[in-house]
Amino acid sequence: MVKTILTVVILLTLLGCLTGKADQKDDAAAMRSVIQTQLDAFARNDAVKAYAQASPKIRSIFPTTELFMTMVRQGYSALIAPEVVGFLDVVDDSGRPVFQVLVEGRDGRRWMAFYTMVQLDDASWRIGGCVLTKLPEESV
Repeated sequence: MVKTILTVVILLTLLGCLTGKADQKDDAAAMRSVIQTQLDAFARNDAVKAYAQASPKIRSIFPTTELFMTMVRQGYSALIAPEVVGFLDVVDDSGRPVFQVLVEGRDGRRWMAFYTMVQLDDASWRIGGCVLTKLPEESV
């Protein structure tokens, strides 16, 4: 009897782990879609669509699409129509998911973008912030 209960507990634990991994993959795909939607909107100069991907907190800091796009042009120009975008990993930063995205601009400069993602009450994802770090130039 104890052996049967132990077997059931182990199976339920394993099932929970597998379900958690499936949820993580679904979340990563949803986060990637939000980031890609915003990058596509930047490339098309679609301020409304780009702004819609930002979290409510970001939208409260930049209450209009014009202010938001001015901030993007001044501080995040590498994200406007990059030549190369590579989605890497989602890492945990004190309980907040951060999506690492490699970006290469039209000027050949490479950046690592760290997108902090925020899950809304309806379970959808939005961009809560982005930190750009310039990568060293490759030597030939």
